[in-house]
Amino acid sequence: MKIISPKFHAVLDYILVMLLLISPDLFGLSSSASTLAYILGIGYFLLTICTKFSGGIFKLIDLKLHGFIELIASIGLIILAFTIFKGNIIDEMFYACFGLLLLIIFTLTDYKRSLPVIL
Repeated sequence: MKIISPKFHAVLDYILVMLLLISPDLFGLSSSASTLAYILGIGYFLLTICTKFSGGIFKLIDLKLHGFIELIASIGLIILAFTIFKGNIIDEMFYACFGLLLLIIFTLTDYKRSLPVIL
């Protein structure tokens, strides 16, 4: 069941960007985990503002592609959590939980209700 609309997905994206940018201080992430969080936060912000949905500014990226990128990122973050960040429980749990959260959002979002392209 797809219960997250594209409009609500946009709101979630901006909340996740903020979470990524404050997570190093909020959770006390290691230096490498903090750097990755900042890079992901900036990248996720750029992805969000370039997506064709109500939260997008430039509307260059189709919402379905946006969702595919989130799927790949979520799987990658879960793998990173249990490989690269293994041994540091804070980093490991943060990236495992963040990856799982992205995967849940991907699963529950209705990507078929994207905005029509207006030129």
